[in-house]
Amino acid sequence: MFFGSEQNPKGPGWRRLRKVEKDLSGTRVHFLAPPMRLPLRGRPDDLLETQPDSFDLDASDIYIPYAPWDPDNPEKDIPGDPKTYSATIWFSGWNFTGRPILDRDSIGDLVLKLTVLEARNLPINASLFQRGDLKDLAQSFFINEQDLGSYHRGHSEGNDPHDLTDFLGLNREQWPDYLGPINSQWLERNGSEWLYFEVQPLWDGSDEFYWMSPIGHQRCLLALFMVKRRIHNAGNPYRRAMRSPLTNYRQLMENIMETITVELSEAAREEQRTVHNPEGEYPLLHCTEQLVKEAKHTLYMWSDKGYREKGKDPRGDHRAPKEAVAAFIDERIQPRPLPGNLAIGPAYLKNSEINTAPDSSGQGPLSIEGQ
Repeated sequence: MFFGSEQNPKGPGWRRLRKVEKDLSGTRVHFLAPPMRLPLRGRPDDLLETQPDSFDLDASDIYIPYAPWDPDNPEKDIPGDPKTYSATIWFSGWNFTGRPILDRDSIGDLVLKLTVLEARNLPINASLFQRGDLKDLAQSFFINEQDLGSYHRGHSEGNDPHDLTDFLGLNREQWPDYLGPINSQWLERNGSEWLYFEVQPLWDGSDEFYWMSPIGHQRCLLALFMVKRRIHNAGNPYRRAMRSPLTNYRQLMENIMETITVELSEAAREEQRTVHNPEGEYPLLHCTEQLVKEAKHTLYMWSDKGYREKGKDPRGDHRAPKEAVAAFIDERIQPRPLPGNLAIGPAYLKNSEINTAPDSSGQGPLSIEGQ
């Protein structure tokens, strides 16, 4: 492909690759990726590929709080808070381009932030080598109001400040920022198991793709891929999705993750040997029927943000048809098994199934914290 377009953005090629290697206290992580492709707007230059090749995971100074539940007091004891800390071990990305001149120098980018997460407040006898405990750590992201459980102040029809009508009992002050987890599944990559899930932004932010794999009782790798699309007259997630699909960004992500290999240190392997996961049991994350309904409403209400339809009164209603937004969400949440799939769940849990429905992996009753 010589030039890209909104519908077919051009990213880096897959012929010219370099090997990225990291030594994490004896655990070795390596994968292939294209050279960084600039510009990466809004990304801190001092973080782009400035990380060392080796880390002492016992050194406390490499960690910072990961989305602390109480930003003013990260050490505050909050029930359910795993007290997660993170160390960034690699941060890079790749620019995607469209039509020369018309689309300028970028229509989007894919960024990979590879971190080690350390959960310092797990329950007694818990281990991230236990699939259920790794799933619970991921679930905590969605309970945390400073992370994927965040929300924003919504608005009424016509932005009337005196219209206090609620939708589906949705608090005007608490419209969800994200729909997730979606497309949750367990994957095998070169001898390691990964918990995977996606997040759909509802009014702002990047499309996010999470890959998590344990490297210790309290530590795991998190490969977080973030897609930011920059499309003229498409200032909200729905309009961007309609104009420029995620396909090419996803393909680059999947190509990179097809090559990733994690070789545990002897100490980590010894920890892994002490944990037993029942064969065939893969606990999965789920979003709920209620959240899907709220997401459809939120995305619809913001579908005119940064968008004006040609030929319409600029002061008129420029939102998308409600049915079109709902159809987009219905399609977006459908399960899509990736290569190496070990288990995958339904699009969402119905409200009546929460805490009672058996997981599609075959395990017992599923309890979702915070729902």
